[in-house]
Amino acid sequence: MKNRFLLLVLLILVHAFAISQISTKGIPDSFHSSLNGEIPSIEIPNILPQVLLNENKTPARAGYTLPFPYNLSNKGNWLEADNGYVWQLEIVVPHAVAVNLYFNNINLGDGEKLYLYNPKKELVLGAFTKNNNNLYMCTDFIPRDTIIIELNAQKRHKHIPFSIHEVGVLLSDYHSNARGFGDAGSCEVHINCIEGENWQDKKKGVARILLKESNKTFWCTGTLINNTKNDGTPYFLTANHCGEFSDAFDYQQWLFYFDYESENCNQPEFEPELKTLSGASLLSHSSGGTSSGSDFKLLMLNDDVPSEYMPYFNGWNRTEDVSSSGVTIHHPQGDLKMISTYENPLVSTKYDNQNEDPDGKYWKVNWNETVSGHGVTEGGSSGSPIFNNKGNIIGSLTGGSASCTSENAPDYYGKFSFSWESYGQDSTSQLKYWLDPLMTGVTILKGTNLDSTNIFAGFSVETEKITIGESLSFINTSFGNISGYNWYFEEGNPESSELENPGSIKYDNAGIYDVRLIVTSTDKIDTLTRVGYIRVLPNISPNPTNGKIKLAFGNKIPDDYSIRVFDATGRETGYWNIEKGENYLNIDLRPKIQGIYFINYSAAGINNNYKVVVVGEIVD
Repeated sequence: MKNRFLLLVLLILVHAFAISQISTKGIPDSFHSSLNGEIPSIEIPNILPQVLLNENKTPARAGYTLPFPYNLSNKGNWLEADNGYVWQLEIVVPHAVAVNLYFNNINLGDGEKLYLYNPKKELVLGAFTKNNNNLYMCTDFIPRDTIIIELNAQKRHKHIPFSIHEVGVLLSDYHSNARGFGDAGSCEVHINCIEGENWQDKKKGVARILLKESNKTFWCTGTLINNTKNDGTPYFLTANHCGEFSDAFDYQQWLFYFDYESENCNQPEFEPELKTLSGASLLSHSSGGTSSGSDFKLLMLNDDVPSEYMPYFNGWNRTEDVSSSGVTIHHPQGDLKMISTYENPLVSTKYDNQNEDPDGKYWKVNWNETVSGHGVTEGGSSGSPIFNNKGNIIGSLTGGSASCTSENAPDYYGKFSFSWESYGQDSTSQLKYWLDPLMTGVTILKGTNLDSTNIFAGFSVETEKITIGESLSFINTSFGNISGYNWYFEEGNPESSELENPGSIKYDNAGIYDVRLIVTSTDKIDTLTRVGYIRVLPNISPNPTNGKIKLAFGNKIPDDYSIRVFDATGRETGYWNIEKGENYLNIDLRPKIQGIYFINYSAAGINNNYKVVVVGEIVD
């Protein structure tokens, strides 16, 4: 399997192979102590679940888990070491290509350290400490069929302060559809090729997932995603079909791999140093299949992403704007991080449908050949974000036909815009509740690397629709060490302000207007422009009326306006006359019997109904 587990035997550099899982790098006490005693061994029967042999589905299968029905307090061996005591146990899964462990009930004490390593001591995971105390924890794989567990402590424990409930096995060469390091198609493009030069920030948010669903494991892709607080809450976006049937206990044992990539444009011989986080909770997801849903899933990681991982929380665009070009960043077949490029506009459509459909819930994409290859997607890419040319997420991968043997076939990404709130107001079925906690109403949000010097422009209003002559107050939601504010209110009074909170802005003319805020610090600047943000409606008077009504615009009347009149039953009725002035419309409803009428006015993106009371029958 393409040199999957070739390792350098450099014991003096064993810490360089230690995997960061919010763990402390270190060397087990047994490596530098003379211990007298054998390591007890437990053999777990390697029984491949029949369901894996019968499945042919996405996402890409990683492997399976086996039950561990043993009480560790009755197993293993305590030995005295130079600096305290060492407890050790060996677990063997015959013929396994690689093995990982699923811990539970971890309750390590002060100074206690937990390590995993292979018999030749070539690869060490840990140390795990009390910082890892949790109900569940998944580890990465140790190559081949044997794992040694070692606990370093200052005293012997009658009861081992952790349990193991399952042992994971990676699918091997002699199993069909084995997946992982080195298995991506030959057409794929590594993220650090020239195609990825402009995506170095965005890539830091994208991670490989080893997901658990009952006794099966799979590879998927997802991304950290920003929210309007810009506070680094570890929200993580992927596809709902990644672990569609996972339960709350499974999610706690998902493993997320950051910076899993080649240093350059070539496939390396050895896997990179791994940076992982274990565990997440499900916040919201789509419902129904691809015919009725957009296939999204939002998680919250159990832990904040360590600063040494240099995380990036990707921004998003929830509009229906068609992206003309962009990329996806993904882990095909569970391999290293790759990038695929599209240079033609996306097409709104239904899933797995070639025909354009403006109401479709998916973006159809065709990938383009670039300098370094013809990047596509594969199993394991599921859940990966697709970015527009501004670097914002606009969808998550469900599937498609693209592959290294069908490079020009399409793929389909569930629309971020549909996932936003199209499933209703329940927080468990939308993105809006989580990603816009400040209720700003923004449609586009930039990403952030949590640099303390970053600044972000932001604002909102309680209502975006008013009538002429009314005022509204803007709520400043900007974030960071900001020293200057510059507001611009198209057709507002005043039209500009340099105050942090600009106060009330009055609008005297009907229309649709932009608002812009520019914030500055000593060395940075950020701009937020909300196009067509404020809708100012014509004013209607008098009301009640004897049949004559004036619709005042304050400025020039739009050329494409439409007026319709309905009675209280909803039946459209005619009217006698409209007199058009320079900045008003006189609507004469006579003769009409007394009652309630609704006047519908629409023009240039504005549609509004006015409820009018006619107080009597008027006949000339």
